Amino acid sequence: MPENILQAVLRLLNLVESPVLHCSALDGDPAVAGRLVTDGVLKETGGAAEIPRPRRYGPGADLAVRRTSKGLFGVADGDDFCQPVPLEEEDLRQYAVSAAGLVEKLRRENGITGEGYRADDGLVSVGEKPLDGFGVVDVYLSFPNEHPDVVLGRLKRLENPHGRRVVILTPGPVPQVTEHRRILADAGIVLVSLLTTAQGDTLMLNWHSALGLLQASTPGAGAATANKRSVARSVGTQAAVDAVHDYIAAKVLTLTQFGNQFQTTDRTIRRFLKSGKMRRATFEAMAASIGVAPEQLLKGELPASVKRAARR
Repeated sequence: MPENILQAVLRLLNLVESPVLHCSALDGDPAVAGRLVTDGVLKETGGAAEIPRPRRYGPGADLAVRRTSKGLFGVADGDDFCQPVPLEEEDLRQYAVSAAGLVEKLRRENGITGEGYRADDGLVSVGEKPLDGFGVVDVYLSFPNEHPDVVLGRLKRLENPHGRRVVILTPGPVPQVTEHRRILADAGIVLVSLLTTAQGDTLMLNWHSALGLLQASTPGAGAATANKRSVARSVGTQAAVDAVHDYIAAKVLTLTQFGNQFQTTDRTIRRFLKSGKMRRATFEAMAASIGVAPEQLLKGELPASVKRAARR
């Protein structure tokens, strides 16, 4: 089942602090997109400086926008060349994801009491939620969550003067090693992914499921202490870069279209193709979207169905 627009927004916010979506990304369900705009989750922003090639011109690379005395045109970005193509203002329309709007939507749909919006290095207080059997629970939103260690660092500086249970909402899933789960359980903190609850255009959480998680995370509960493992934040090899180049060429994708497969930006992909390095969580998502394991992609492997150009 394909992702809906809200799920795509959440997956992107989980990796990018201030994501922006081109209007073409909302074409799949304009009714849901319109409601997200009304809710303040999506806000139309200034015209894009770079856009996916409009469908009316067929497949091709992303276009840089140029305003001239003769009108708007799209041209190749960088060293590539393509014939300039006429553009319309509608082609430049894009939407910024508003974390403040998302927080207000969470409050309205879940009966959470809170006011205002203040991001403290990736941690936002959503408010207080009364839960039967647990009293009042403090609810926070954590983003972006490019690596589990980033989330754990935020939780270590979390102030909890009332000694309450804490629910940390994340836009998307955050992988956890055994040591992380132990720390969370000992502190009575539960991570809940919004991506697993988003249906249509709603963010109403399954608090019964959260109650079960809270019950399991009583302070002192959890597995035995495990050795901490140092995990590299960035991964990549030249073989992986070559494989990604071949995959994009075989599928005739723009960098924007490829990034949409695993909810990242064309800029992130461009950096990877130049530097050969990418955040581990993003790399893992990229490998999954291609259809291979991260270890396989690091070796330069692709699915057998992908035809690769011969390399000298």
